[in-house]
Amino acid sequence: MIHRAAFVGLCLAFVASACSSGGEAPLPALGSVPGPTIESTTSTTSTTTTTLSFVERLPEPRSDVPGIVETSTGVMAAIVAPTADGLTIVTPCGEQTVVANARELGTKLVVLDPGHGGSEPGAVGEGGLREADLNLAVARAAAAVLESDGVSVALTRSTDMRLTLAARAAIAKAAGARAFVSIHHNAAPDGPSDNPGTEVWYQVDDPESRRLAGIIYEDVFTLMSGYDADWVADTDAGVKFRLNSRGTDYYGILRNSAGTPAAIAELAFISNPTEEQLLASSAVQRAEGAAVASAVERYLTTADAGSGFVDAYERVTPAGSGGSAKGCVDPPLD
Repeated sequence: MIHRAAFVGLCLAFVASACSSGGEAPLPALGSVPGPTIESTTSTTSTTTTTLSFVERLPEPRSDVPGIVETSTGVMAAIVAPTADGLTIVTPCGEQTVVANARELGTKLVVLDPGHGGSEPGAVGEGGLREADLNLAVARAAAAVLESDGVSVALTRSTDMRLTLAARAAIAKAAGARAFVSIHHNAAPDGPSDNPGTEVWYQVDDPESRRLAGIIYEDVFTLMSGYDADWVADTDAGVKFRLNSRGTDYYGILRNSAGTPAAIAELAFISNPTEEQLLASSAVQRAEGAAVASAVERYLTTADAGSGFVDAYERVTPAGSGGSAKGCVDPPLD
């Protein structure tokens, strides 16, 4: 994989090129770096050297899962079971229904979840930038890089639509994903900071979720540090977990996806005016997506441990009511 410093240099050079030309520059190819060298000794003591390609180093999605579908109306959904009339799926509002004309997509190695959507816009910056729109743009950019590198990937949503947390997690589990990343942008910081306030939450009982979160933090924090902004942050910015009163994961997206390594990535603070100005740039959105893709690829193909781990301070304020089924109305599915 690309070394973090080199990756950041490529991304910042890409941003400068795009901004100076007024157009979109192509993203650097992240999966093109040769794999590790493996030496094997034959019976005649001669030594051969084999270099695994990036794609050859990728794991396979889980095979003991039903897979996912895209409905005829463009909605992604988890398969529950086949029926005589079609497929039983989990709807965006978390219900089960049968669809007859859905396109089966099988399994996917990675699932990216653009947080919020539809009637739940998430945080909104002073300049009007909606988190739901920003999350989707970054997720699309990350997916484009992953796909170009040969990584199979699905988004939980490709339009501005509402999904419950349970439906999002069901897609990741039904897809057999080896990595599930919920992409967000933050609000309500504790105060000013000398550094970007990137934070990533992981599943408390899963070492692989912790490792995924630590690698995402490294690549995103390194990227964002190359920009100039009046940074804000929580005082415990970094990589952490949060428990509920039952001692399990507080955040529903992590709790519902147990069994699949998952992380919630709060990339930057959309509520901070200077950060919002950065985030409104399509070039920066694409660079954020490339950083997420780089981290996911590194997680899948290396034993890197990640860094940035901190002890989260106790939070008594609820995280919000978004993602529940209350008031949710399913879109047309067939």
